[in-house]
Amino acid sequence: MTTLAATIAATIADREAEIREAWFEQIEALAGRMELPHLAQSLRAEAADFLVAFIGALRSGESDLQDDGLAVVLRKAAEISAARARDGFTPSETAAFVMSLKDALLPVVIAAYRTAPAELGEAITGANRMVDALAVETFASYTRTREEIIERQSRSILDLSTPTLRIWNGILLMPLVGIIDTQRAQQVMEAMLTAITREEARVAILDVTGVPVIDTRVCLHLTRTVAAARLLGARVVVTGISPDAAQTLVKLDVDLSGMITRGSLRAGLAEALRLIGSSVGALVREAS
Repeated sequence: MTTLAATIAATIADREAEIREAWFEQIEALAGRMELPHLAQSLRAEAADFLVAFIGALRSGESDLQDDGLAVVLRKAAEISAARARDGFTPSETAAFVMSLKDALLPVVIAAYRTAPAELGEAITGANRMVDALAVETFASYTRTREEIIERQSRSILDLSTPTLRIWNGILLMPLVGIIDTQRAQQVMEAMLTAITREEARVAILDVTGVPVIDTRVCLHLTRTVAAARLLGARVVVTGISPDAAQTLVKLDVDLSGMITRGSLRAGLAEALRLIGSSVGALVREAS
């Protein structure tokens, strides 16, 4: 650390109480702008804990946030940012917490170097650089956490959008709703094959009534699913292909000769019962 940098760090560390009170005022104003005044107390507690680590690092002579000297401070900034992302705060609200520290630091730095104009510019630059580095880490941590949350939510939505239901002995039903892309098609295949093995199913009904677009790519995924199910000793009945989709597939010259299709779920269930050697009457009698 240079002599001037050490002096700046010492100045900030020696006026910790003044900086704390100034930052608390900024925190309370931030909570007011966010229309979340009930969070002011918890924000103050986080700020106090953060400032202790920040001042502690400065007292130890570690003022370069680009190095490993303030790893603890950076980690605290990342933890606070990750918590904000999980709680639904916006990026600007999250960054404002750390950036408000700059508004508390700069008046202290300016007052300390008021009589040394030559050093004032460098002092201000040093304080800005420290807080800006913390803000960059805050934003990076927020982004990482939000991406993790979105990825978990996407997996949950996929699981909910591809349920596999055992509707009869040896018969499974998988109703599909929404767009079928490559990732979801793979998940559909895995879920169906797992259910066929688990339930020892002989027939699986794949209902695509809720799929808005049935094109060549979707049909390719369906035919692969049908072929994989055959290897497990099960037949797949595809139901719910709309008239428009049927015309499109004919125009595209898609080969569906190896796929059992029925126009409605009711017709698909009747076909499934036929394939296992049962009947609708038998189904009704057993259910009653």
